Amino acid sequence: MRGYYTNEAVLVATESRTSSPVRIPRDAETLQHPQIKNLYPCGEGAGYAGGIVSAAMDGERVAKSISNKIASGHSQ
Repeated sequence: MRGYYTNEAVLVATESRTSSPVRIPRDAETLQHPQIKNLYPCGEGAGYAGGIVSAAMDGERVAKSISNKIASGHSQ
């Protein structure tokens, strides 16, 4: 993986960009659906990723958003 693999690399993987036939809306800040409370569209099926690696990273982003919401006491 010349040019990509280094001792500082956190994540190394190949990925190709594909198109999802749908994109479920979500708020850019909270990552929740703008009209359905506590629905967090994420990954390829929701139109926010183009492969397994970007889907996993999007899932991490959403999980962190949910964790922050719970920690701040806004779980409802």
